[in-house]
Amino acid sequence: MIVLLDSGVLGKICNPNPSDEANAVKEWMYSLLAKGVVIVTSQICDYEIRRSLILNSIRGLSSQGIDNLAQLEKIIDFLPVNETILKTASQIWAEVRSKGMSTADEKSLDADVIICAQWQLLSEEYPGRQVVIATTNVKHLSRFAQAKTWQDIIF
Repeated sequence: MIVLLDSGVLGKICNPNPSDEANAVKEWMYSLLAKGVVIVTSQICDYEIRRSLILNSIRGLSSQGIDNLAQLEKIIDFLPVNETILKTASQIWAEVRSKGMSTADEKSLDADVIICAQWQLLSEEYPGRQVVIATTNVKHLSRFAQAKTWQDIIF
């Protein structure tokens, strides 16, 4: 099994002020890793989380979240956003729009389709292996990929 963390889940893991839910997400992730599950995220998720953590640091809030993100980089892979991913995401975005569906405003970057493109390419690269996106927003992602709330991903 390969689990692709979206920004919502990654943010909970890196949260400098962890809640009970954030602690539960960390325990869930480490439990999956201990069972041999491959856990990855996207560089686009890194960007979404890192920019908020840096802004908080600039505002004088804790920089612990940035440290948490750096520690996580030692444990899981951050998949690159490259030309292949962007072309696949563009195709997904256009197909969805042509059907009258969307995940974001037409002028937004729409990181969700980039994450779905990475899911699609991982699924093609590892046929026969379950690839699932761990998310806090199943509604948007499940239209284009196998996506579940992190709590529903059990191995």
